[in-house]
Amino acid sequence: EDYHWWWRSFFTSGSSALYMFLYSAFYFVTKLDITKTVPSIMYFAYMGLLSYAFFILTGTIGFASCYLFVRAIYGSVKID
Repeated sequence: EDYHWWWRSFFTSGSSALYMFLYSAFYFVTKLDITKTVPSIMYFAYMGLLSYAFFILTGTIGFASCYLFVRAIYGSVKID
């Protein structure tokens, strides 16, 4: 039995935030015309905060859905 599924469900669904942050770095390099240091630091700081918030949001949703699914599955099992 795997007792660490809680963290796996949280990190698996929250990993979409990594994609979002990597895409924001790609967008910064290819589309934006920011050459100064301070605006670049501000951009990546805000995108880091936004990605972290997205990680927490999607991780919580993923964990909650897995938790409810596991409770429903094991709640329907009859032990005689």
